[in-house]
Amino acid sequence: MIQRERFPVTLVFPPQGHFTQPYLALPCLKAWLEANGFDDVEQLDLSVEAYDAFLSPRYLERCAARVRDRLPLEGFAARDELRFEDMAAFRAAAEAAVSAKEVVARIEDAKAVLRGEACFDPERYVPAVRTLYHGLRLVSAAHFPSQLTPHNFTMRYANDRSAEVLAATRDEEENPFLAWFQNDVLPRLLERRPKVLGMSVIYGSQLIPALTLGRLVKEALPDCHVTAGGGFLAYIGEKLMKAPGVDACLDSMIFHEGEAPLQGLCEVLRDGGDLAQVGSLTWFDRSGATPRAVANPSGHPVRLEDAPLPSFDGLPLELYFAPELVLPYDLNRGCYYGECTFCTLPTVIGPGYRTRSAKRIVDHVLELKQRHGCARFSFVTDCMPPGMIRDLPQELVDREADVKWWCDARIERKAYDADGAKLLYASGCRKLLFGFETATPRLLKLMKKGQSLEAVSEVAHACNDAGISVTFYAMVGFPSETLEEARATLDFLRRHAGVVREVSLQTFHIDEVAQTYREPETFGIEILSDPEADLQLYHDYRAEVGMTQEEAAEMFEELMAGFRDFLPIFAGDNLFYFMQKSHYFLHLARGTTPDEFAADCLERAEHKRRAELSDDLVVGPSTHALRVPFDYSAVLHTLATPLARAARPDFLTGRFVHSADEEAKARLAPLAREERVLVYDGAAAEFLTLRPDGLRALEALRAAGDLGRLRARVALHGDPDGASRAGLDAFATELRRAGVLRPSAAAR
Repeated sequence: MIQRERFPVTLVFPPQGHFTQPYLALPCLKAWLEANGFDDVEQLDLSVEAYDAFLSPRYLERCAARVRDRLPLEGFAARDELRFEDMAAFRAAAEAAVSAKEVVARIEDAKAVLRGEACFDPERYVPAVRTLYHGLRLVSAAHFPSQLTPHNFTMRYANDRSAEVLAATRDEEENPFLAWFQNDVLPRLLERRPKVLGMSVIYGSQLIPALTLGRLVKEALPDCHVTAGGGFLAYIGEKLMKAPGVDACLDSMIFHEGEAPLQGLCEVLRDGGDLAQVGSLTWFDRSGATPRAVANPSGHPVRLEDAPLPSFDGLPLELYFAPELVLPYDLNRGCYYGECTFCTLPTVIGPGYRTRSAKRIVDHVLELKQRHGCARFSFVTDCMPPGMIRDLPQELVDREADVKWWCDARIERKAYDADGAKLLYASGCRKLLFGFETATPRLLKLMKKGQSLEAVSEVAHACNDAGISVTFYAMVGFPSETLEEARATLDFLRRHAGVVREVSLQTFHIDEVAQTYREPETFGIEILSDPEADLQLYHDYRAEVGMTQEEAAEMFEELMAGFRDFLPIFAGDNLFYFMQKSHYFLHLARGTTPDEFAADCLERAEHKRRAELSDDLVVGPSTHALRVPFDYSAVLHTLATPLARAARPDFLTGRFVHSADEEAKARLAPLAREERVLVYDGAAAEFLTLRPDGLRALEALRAAGDLGRLRARVALHGDPDGASRAGLDAFATELRRAGVLRPSAAAR
């Protein structure tokens, strides 16, 4: 019997992806390799590991010290004005100076809240989420101007320029993952010595971290073959493999579906053979003086019905920031419709559209439930085909699966009628996300959505009546869309308040795969490409009619402001339930109805607005105040403008505009010096800006002991017309709304 040499494989999900649930790519790849003879396959979710490591007292203490060295607040003290280019640095320095102590002290409890039963208590949930966000603000400040959030990771290096991306992989000051990989990840890999390191790069936010890790591994383990694949690389991978210097970070790249190509790659590397025979692989031929990228022909798709059960074994399931485990599972691959002119998924997921049978899906779901004690699932699908909308729920009901689930969906009038929606609910469906896009029929036709507003309304009502929470995907700025048409979308959604619970809004992007890019004349646009962006995916454009891109960005803000008026989950800090994608679903899975959750959101927002005063209100020991030379609130307002956000994209706006930073410097006026007081309350995890006299009032409240005693002192010193009492109560109301003033028992 031939004894094969040990062949360890390590699969990695690099930072940054959202931290509430596992991603599906690695479990599918691990299961496939193990089913095909590879018995030593490790999977690492380095994204959630990094979040857990960064959001720890020890790491945050180091970050606070680093901010003091790199961004000393004293450096702003002598300035008469604050220019746009310095506002983000001022914000980072001021926030770190006033909040670091409390964030460090509370970070472990905040993580425990999100991972435990307290997550379902909004009075503990909201401050905990805020604390995590502020912890990541501290991490970002330590590596300024890099920004790490639960939803994104950006650096000052442009993702669409390979020279900048590669420079970022070596930046020890601004790349937070470089030192963490060196100190925490590389030692584990050196001990394991994998023959193959495979990285799943789903999002653009993962590109720099992935190449950073790839470079380190190739330097430390020259015999390890480093490969990468995933959704984002399906878009830019061909360009990336042609970029000078990328061969120092990667040996190969797998395009589209990864199971069969990764198996073929591992077999060739294990048994000897020719990389040119591995389908869907692009690899570096290093036989000559200069590495040369070689693109192999596409391989055949796997038969999804025969694909093994995804294996989540080895993932740190206890680290995800959610009180209950939610497992992803793919119902199908590709899109059965595949006509939308803005969509790229049918092209990049590939090859072809395939689905599993309802029986096989339920077989797998029940096995995952038994193996992991998990009854919550996110079904991964671009849109469930009409036949499965009936077959899958019936199979789940017939076999008494007793699971709760959510997924994306397409408007299908006949499938999502009253009876169909009731069956979906009975099967455990608690949330559906539909591609709505716009309320303008002309644009729906241009998008080739194949749906009417009547059908949209009927489907939404049927699902809502059955108890299923309805989310709409919408976009603003599709070519030729006017301001009036965008506002018509807002009006349509307002009329459906109480039926539609969430709206996932995005500004329109043009990328190189969509029909909008391939046939710009059809949409009345001119593509504006950047010749220096060798990894360019998103393109600027000029439209013959309708909104400009800048107007669309401004309209995005108008629509979001409108949503806050009539969508309870978007009101105030209720938005955190929308932003942490599985958390709202988990409330629904526990039996809370969409109406009940909306009512709770409204009550919380109204309670905060009322901010009722009582004599026992006190300033707690977790409240800290800091004098600053500029108005922190004005800085936040400027940094939130569409032009500023284009220079520093977040997960909502997404699109990076390379020239926006210079335009913002030229067009956004500097802030004049205005002495202010920045307050941070650790218990509420809230920042608040006060005028200098506000600090005196705050100190007087603290010295008096509670609001009642201070009111008595005001009366004792004479207040014939009640003006002093009214002023004090107005100030106290502001503090109460921010959570700085709390009943004495709650402040302890």
